[in-house]
Amino acid sequence: MRNLRNFTVATSVIVLCQSLAASPVFAQAQPAPTQATETRPESSEAVSSDAGDIIVTANKRAESILNVAGAINAFRGDDLLKNGNTSLADLAGQTPGLQFNAGYGTGSPVIRGINTGADFGQSVGITVDGAPVGPSSSFQTGGASSLDLDPIDLERVEILKGPQGTVYGANTLAGLISYSLREPDLQKPNAIARMGLSGTEGGGTSHSERAALSIPIIEDQLAVRLSGFHDRRAGFIDNGLTNVADQNRWRNYGVQGSVLFKPVDRLRLFIAGIYQRQNQYVQDQVVYAANRTPRDGDLVNNDYLVPNTNRKTRFAVGKIDYDLDFANLTSVTSYQHLNVNYAFPQETGALNTIFVNILPLLGGVTIPAPGLLSNDTLNDFRKFTQEVRLTSTGSGPVSWLVGGYYTHERSEQRQSVNARTTSGALVPGINPALLVTIPTTLTEYSGFGNVTYAFSDAFDITGGLRIGRIEQANRTLLSGSNFAAYKMLFVVSGLGSGPPADTGPQKGAKTVATYLATARYHFSRDGMIFARFATGFRPGGPNFPVPGFDPVYNPDQTYNYELGLKTKFWGGRGSFDVTGYYLEWKNFLAFASAGGLNGFANAGDARVYGFEAGATLRPVDGLSLSGTLAFSDSKITRITSPAGIAKVGDTLPNNPRWSGSLSTEYRAPVESRWQAVVRGSARFAGARNSSPQSSVAFPNYVLPGYALFDAHAGLESAHVDIDLFVRNLTDKRAQLAAYTQLGVNQITVQQPRTIGVAVTFKY
Repeated sequence: MRNLRNFTVATSVIVLCQSLAASPVFAQAQPAPTQATETRPESSEAVSSDAGDIIVTANKRAESILNVAGAINAFRGDDLLKNGNTSLADLAGQTPGLQFNAGYGTGSPVIRGINTGADFGQSVGITVDGAPVGPSSSFQTGGASSLDLDPIDLERVEILKGPQGTVYGANTLAGLISYSLREPDLQKPNAIARMGLSGTEGGGTSHSERAALSIPIIEDQLAVRLSGFHDRRAGFIDNGLTNVADQNRWRNYGVQGSVLFKPVDRLRLFIAGIYQRQNQYVQDQVVYAANRTPRDGDLVNNDYLVPNTNRKTRFAVGKIDYDLDFANLTSVTSYQHLNVNYAFPQETGALNTIFVNILPLLGGVTIPAPGLLSNDTLNDFRKFTQEVRLTSTGSGPVSWLVGGYYTHERSEQRQSVNARTTSGALVPGINPALLVTIPTTLTEYSGFGNVTYAFSDAFDITGGLRIGRIEQANRTLLSGSNFAAYKMLFVVSGLGSGPPADTGPQKGAKTVATYLATARYHFSRDGMIFARFATGFRPGGPNFPVPGFDPVYNPDQTYNYELGLKTKFWGGRGSFDVTGYYLEWKNFLAFASAGGLNGFANAGDARVYGFEAGATLRPVDGLSLSGTLAFSDSKITRITSPAGIAKVGDTLPNNPRWSGSLSTEYRAPVESRWQAVVRGSARFAGARNSSPQSSVAFPNYVLPGYALFDAHAGLESAHVDIDLFVRNLTDKRAQLAAYTQLGVNQITVQQPRTIGVAVTFKY
């Protein structure tokens, strides 16, 4: 969420005056026996596949993961639940090519290094049952707050690496994370409940509860499912200044309901609704000195004001599948309403200097000592989407997919600079010192399709095209007790009359085309090589009215070239996959400064190349081994924007050259109804830059490499599972992300060693 802080300062024009501006396919951390052997395809009943295969819908048709011409990892919801993986951050260590910028709020996924460290728009798309989730507009900081769904509600999660713009549209220029919800069971009732209790070294006690119930109302025709979860994680960072222990606690909870109706064999209707709350009272941050040692001591952050996040998600999706014999007709409709509140301390940095030291000299309201400010942001976001498509059926040499997509999103961002006391309370009679309101709208119309021609059972090629029209509008409204003094600052600095109270409507529109071409050759029943070319984009839009900036900034786009191999061997006991890629990022979007004001700019080009590999092996019954390895080399190759963003030769941040994972599992029968299970996993990432090395707005901090270890031991039966676990076995202080704009290195740290137990009841 470091990017959001920059966004709240930059895009609200609360900015510097000129004087201050000086899988791999099979390779998962879960061993092969835990992979899905049966799962719901996109628009038909559950399909069985060979042992070790997973049926996925990466190309919007059900197919074995072995047949997908692209780099993809898939995880069953059951396995995520069993391992206690409840967030996208948990998947990063298990998926080669995926990192997680775990800054403020929920953070943001980074695939193949496509990020600038301050990304305001999504570069990795997220879908739920095929419906895009989150803002497409860059003005709502969609790249800073990703959606986590509880594993008790999931059939599977698919992580598609590389651009997915032709099939999935905007904001997939680096890849896609696809959630598939668990459907009600039409045949029999079932239920599951899981409870966990854990303690963190140097912290408090955490607990979690989750349960789900599925009931057929009319056998084979109508069923309903209800679920809910509650996670309460204790903190582990103390604040000696406010005498608060374990201040970084958080609480997440939510409910989901769904209905599956199948009145006839040809027709399926699925409707689901999700409500979710995420309350993170303080971020997992410690201030580090330049020598990478904590300023205030181990797991201590002594500041009066601390950042916090509250997020409320309401999401509904409806899906209709109808078999037309020659094709499957699919309609996916969704509506989402998202509220996110961020409170960021501004005790240091340029914003504090302007409002505490400069504006009172220009007639502004005096901020009382000790001059504590916060930058508080409320995002209210609503989005409607509709997709209709036809997917061919049959066994001929030609298969195809064609569809249309529409979305309309409406949002309002309210940012305020507030004066606070040392207790965090608002100072009366001042606030807001400055209020910035940014209403935005975005509408998209797209058509897409692809065609596959099979020259033989072993060899085929695919071509795809998507054309979309995106229209955006926004305006900026400013007010507050220090607004007049803020405008005067621009006058005395020789920067004109300053920003207006109302900029009026700012509009922009763009038509964007994306392309897909693949070739795949099956050299055996269980082996395939493939080549893939794909493009993706992130929408441009109307800029802020900053002199020297283009009134409309263009989309940034990616062009990706891949070669890959996927195979099983030793009678299915082993699997291996590797994908090499070369990716070009054109006109990447970034914050830039011109004449003392900030706005958006197409800053330049970058390139990334590397490989992602994974392997699994079951040498004897009961024993499973797996590993992943990724290499990535990135470089900025062209800079076109004003100075201060980066220089040619800088690397992309949050992108280690080497990363990977190892895991093992052993199962042995205990009596007739129980199995003993022992699991261990390790994940590592090399050193990463927090920003481009030459960044002025975000001074670079080199995050050191780390290795983390987890262990599980327990008993499993048909109805009860008991799991004892240790996370971060060696109590490593891994540094996960950095925010540096306020003149200090605010580092997100790994949760210390945590020991616990979880019990699952199944019916």
